[in-house]
Amino acid sequence: MSSRSRPAQSRYCTRGAAAARARLAVSALALGLLLPAAASAHGPVDPAASSYLARIATAPPGTVAKVIDGDQRMSLRANPAETLVVLDYRGAPYLRFSPAGVQVNRSSSMYYLNQVPAQIPPPRLQPATPPRWSTVSRAHQYSWHDGRLHALASTARAPGTTYLGHWRVPVRVNGSLAAIGGGLFYAEPPSIVWFWPIVVVVACVLAVVRLRRSQLDLAVARGLAAVALAGFVVAGAGRQLHGRPTVSAGQLIVLGLVLAFAVWALRRLVQRRHGWFTFFLVAVAAIWQGATLVTVLLDGFVLVDLPPFLARAVVVACLAAGAGLLVLVFRMAERPGPAAAVPTAGRPEPEDELDFDDEHAWEV
Repeated sequence: MSSRSRPAQSRYCTRGAAAARARLAVSALALGLLLPAAASAHGPVDPAASSYLARIATAPPGTVAKVIDGDQRMSLRANPAETLVVLDYRGAPYLRFSPAGVQVNRSSSMYYLNQVPAQIPPPRLQPATPPRWSTVSRAHQYSWHDGRLHALASTARAPGTTYLGHWRVPVRVNGSLAAIGGGLFYAEPPSIVWFWPIVVVVACVLAVVRLRRSQLDLAVARGLAAVALAGFVVAGAGRQLHGRPTVSAGQLIVLGLVLAFAVWALRRLVQRRHGWFTFFLVAVAAIWQGATLVTVLLDGFVLVDLPPFLARAVVVACLAAGAGLLVLVFRMAERPGPAAAVPTAGRPEPEDELDFDDEHAWEV
């Protein structure tokens, strides 16, 4: 190589490394912005796990009641031929299920408390205040936040206690007083041992990086990417197939996107057409999936459509493989290969790292 070509190659490598770092920074920022909010004014929103679980024991005949989000929301499907009224904390009518659909009473204190953000009810509201009904659904199923489900969670709990007590939501069915009732349960957090595989995998990857062997880095990256994709798909399926109370069209769309990304990434792995940026996308996807479900490692009740052990195992796989892969990605992005440094004659310069063939771009 001539003395004039070496500076050009050096400048090309420097620009490529700088672009790599910039893309990593921008993508990491995008990941942070995409992480969902963990809570709202009424507790966790669509949580993956919970320390408390409200279970239904009794409900009026002809109704189907279900607790959503552990102990946060109640979902009720009433008999279309009957009129069922849910009473609020003061005994005033809050919701009315009738043949016409579902109406909410705007003169109920619970109506104001369930606004987002919650509002202070006017002091003039009393149980005898005439209701102001407003239609919220033409169907016969509706869900709402109900503080009576988790009120017992704030009481003192004796060590080892799992059953905290009975809760009750009063209703009137065709004018007759009835109730939806059940119990509130508590589960201890899972063992901290679940976090050890993440630490072990990252430590092993750091040891591999210190060996400075490109082919070993590449082999380890492929293995971690395969594990990350498997965890990403299983965790995504468990998340999106969990009904609240039923599986929505939006959840099915998200699941389709999860599967499409997994197929794309797996195809690049099998065909060995991956580069450091492909690995980076897989790592980001796995870490994002694991981060959204990390509460299964912190709370006792798992609320996704997977057995508790499997749910925790796939979250650990996502976080461990994603974090380990990210360590390798930073190493790979800073190591330009001969094919990536200077385009060869007769081969056009690729516009993106995804166009590189790693079998040649990373040879040393």
